[in-house]
Amino acid sequence: MTDPMTDPRELTIYRAAELMRRGELTAETLTTSCLARIGDRDPDIRAWVMVATDEALEQARHQDRAAREQRWQGPLHGIPFGIKDIIDVKGWPTRGGSEAYDPITPDIDAAPVALLRRAGAVFLGKTVTTAMAYLDPPPTRNPWNQLHTPGGSSSGSAAGVADRMCLAALGTQTGGSVMRPAAYNGIVGFKPTYGTIGLEGVLPAAWEFDTLGTFTRSVEDARLLWHLLRRDRTVDWQTRRDKLPQALVPRAPRRIWRMRDFFEEQAEMPCTAAINELCARLTARGVEIVERPLPPSFESIHDSHLTIMSAEIAAYNRPQFESRPEGFPPKLSEVIRQGLQMRASDYVAARFHRERFQVAMTALLSDVDAALMPSAPGPAPRDLTQTGSANFNAPWSLCGVPSLSLPIRLDINGLPVAAQFIANFHQEDSLLAHGAWIEHLINFVDQPS
Repeated sequence: MTDPMTDPRELTIYRAAELMRRGELTAETLTTSCLARIGDRDPDIRAWVMVATDEALEQARHQDRAAREQRWQGPLHGIPFGIKDIIDVKGWPTRGGSEAYDPITPDIDAAPVALLRRAGAVFLGKTVTTAMAYLDPPPTRNPWNQLHTPGGSSSGSAAGVADRMCLAALGTQTGGSVMRPAAYNGIVGFKPTYGTIGLEGVLPAAWEFDTLGTFTRSVEDARLLWHLLRRDRTVDWQTRRDKLPQALVPRAPRRIWRMRDFFEEQAEMPCTAAINELCARLTARGVEIVERPLPPSFESIHDSHLTIMSAEIAAYNRPQFESRPEGFPPKLSEVIRQGLQMRASDYVAARFHRERFQVAMTALLSDVDAALMPSAPGPAPRDLTQTGSANFNAPWSLCGVPSLSLPIRLDINGLPVAAQFIANFHQEDSLLAHGAWIEHLINFVDQPS
C-alpha cells in the first residue's frame, strides 16, 4: 500500500477533509494525484467516459483560495468525485452509455450533484455506465484483474473508486447496480431506502426501483454522503461550512439474521466460506446470529422485479426504440421488447406481489439489526460479455430497503468477496453504525496493484 501523504488519492474523504482544514493538504494536490492516476491507469481500466482535467483543477484552485481565506464551502471542500453518466452535471454531456440517444448538455445539475457542489466537491468527470443502466457490458475493466467484469451498471464509478482515481463516486441501483460493482471491486457500496434521495436530473431506468447510491472506501464516508444527499437533511451544511460532521461512532450489532435458503444455495464456495468466517467472528464478539426462512412471498420475487422493470424500461425508451432501434444493444433491446408485449394485468400483479413482500420483510427485519448474505453469488466473473448476476440484490431493490456492501477478503485468485447487509426501511443510520463496527472487525486493507 502506498503512503497516503505521498499519494493523497489513497485518503478517505473524512481524512482528506481533516488534513485540508489543518493546512496539511490542498485540493489541488489531491485533485492532481487523482488525475495522475487516471492518466496512468484509465487507458486500461476505462472507467471514465470524460475527464474534465482543466475544469477540475480550476475548481480545486478556487477551493484552495477560499480555504486560505477560511471560506470553507462545506464538508466536501476540495474532495474529487466521479459522477455516473446518467446523472446530469451542468455543462457536461449526459450520454447514458447509449448510442440510441444524442447526448444532452443540461443547464443545471441533477439534484444530488447540486448538493455535492454546494458542499464543496470537485468533479473530475463522468464515469462509464452500461447502456441506459441495463445489463449490456461496458468497456470498463475490473482493476483487480482486467479479464474480469467490474459489474454494472455503475461500472466506472466502482472501478474508479477502487483504483484510487477518485475518493468517491455516485451511482444508481435498479437491480444490483451499486451492490454488485462494489462487491466485485472491493469497496463500500451503499444504497438507502427507496425515495430518500432526490433523482431530479437522473435518467430513469425503472421508476419504481431507481435509487441513488454511493461508492466509497469507508463506511464513515458513506454515512457522510448519506447525510448530505438525503431529502430530510437535519443539518444544513451551508450554515456550517467550516465544520466537519462528528466522526461516526461504530456500534456493535446485537442480532443479525443470516439468510441462507436461496442465497447460500446459489452462492459459490468462496462466498459461502467468507460468510461462514464472518459469522464465526461476529459470534466470537457476542453478536447473536439468527436463522429463519425467507417469507413465502420471496418465491418468484425475481420474476416480479423483471416484470415491473421491463414495463418501465419499455415505457421510457419506447419512442426512441421505435425510431432508432439500431442504437440499442442486445440485452436492452430484448427487455424493451418484453416490456412492450406485457399485459397490464401482469404488471399490476407484480406490483401487488411487491407490496406483500414489503409487508413480510418489514415484520421479519423488525427484531434484528440487519440481515446478512453475500453481495453477489461469487467473485467477479472472468467474462467481459456480462456484468454478473444481480439476483442477490434485486429483491432489496424491489423491496426498497437500505443495503450496504462490505468487502470481506480476497479469494484464491486475488478477487474481492463481499458481504451484503440490509436493514428495515429508514434504518440507514443504525445500518451504517453497525456496518462501521463490522468494517473494523473485518479490517479489509487490500487494494488493486
